[in-house]
Amino acid sequence: MEFMSDMLSGADSGKPSLFEIVAQHKMSDLIEPALRHVTSVYAHRYPRYLVRILNWHEEVYAAIMLLVERHYLRAYGGSFAEHFYGTKRVRTRKIRGDSSLTRGDVWGSLALLVGLPLVKSRLDQYYEKISGGAAARLLGSSFAQVGQSQDPPSESASSGSGLYGVRRRFLALRLSVERLFKLCYPHVNFVYHAATALYYAAYMFDRTDYNSPWLHILGLQVRRLSAADYRAMDERGSGTSDLAAPANGSPIRFARNMVAYLLSGGLDFLKVLLPLSIFFYRFLEWWHRSDFHKKIQMAPPPPPPMPLKPHPDGLAVPLDQALCPICNETRTNPAAAPSGYVYCYPCIFNHISEKHTCPITLAAAHVSGIRKLYSDS
Repeated sequence: MEFMSDMLSGADSGKPSLFEIVAQHKMSDLIEPALRHVTSVYAHRYPRYLVRILNWHEEVYAAIMLLVERHYLRAYGGSFAEHFYGTKRVRTRKIRGDSSLTRGDVWGSLALLVGLPLVKSRLDQYYEKISGGAAARLLGSSFAQVGQSQDPPSESASSGSGLYGVRRRFLALRLSVERLFKLCYPHVNFVYHAATALYYAAYMFDRTDYNSPWLHILGLQVRRLSAADYRAMDERGSGTSDLAAPANGSPIRFARNMVAYLLSGGLDFLKVLLPLSIFFYRFLEWWHRSDFHKKIQMAPPPPPPMPLKPHPDGLAVPLDQALCPICNETRTNPAAAPSGYVYCYPCIFNHISEKHTCPITLAAAHVSGIRKLYSDS
């Protein structure tokens, strides 16, 4: 719809809207927490194999995304999220009229897509560690978390000689660096986010064609895929890989090409797997909230108790089911005793009030257990 509105308004139809750009960044930001949650769930079940992966989750995720993003940048000219939303990266400074990404552009994009988020996350964690947590930042260092604050070494201790003195001087230097980092990092973090917000605003008002300062540094723009791009992808087909070498009849070459084709096909399948996973997640969410799930989880109702048989010393059950066993007349105002047999209400009420038993089964009964019966006719 945004593409059609751009065509009708005469704007640049190849330029993605800010909402598409934000959606791409949001999707990239949500993949890592989702995988972390899945890993943590299975790490509780199989701690022997997955605890180490969970402890180094960010590094493992960065290695996986390096492989994924490299494949999509080389094959489709854009990151995984950009290709998912139908966009690609192009050079603003064309080489011989070609705006395709070069090898340097691919590695520069990988540094910003994978390396920069990893470094930023580690710096955030380090600042959280040395600052003592949110309580210390708001209420002072006395509220720092246990083990987060260290007192600087005294002058007398740091003036020692030998290995101990070197260690104390190194500790003093480290604490100085931590204090400097603690002082400067909030300003650097502010500049980082402010630059991104300013580029978003400038991009939204068509003041720049770059949606981030990092793409501006690399000289890359994000553009929508054209019809020619889709035709080229169809001709290329899925499962092809630039890692495959020409066949020469060698079994090693054949095995290498098979691994390359399978890896490339698996990475291409991610763009299909992601929407399927979202649909499956939404289906599970609807299923657990629906009445069908609740009905399946509910225990079936217990079977009714076996009817009590007539006692030999009790009243006989009349052959005509419409007669009252007590007065042997047609029942009026029918009512059931706790035993399940039906009588006239006055008859059974008086009998139970006097003898406290069912007249047929002689089972103990109380007037509060009498139930009147009603009929639509």
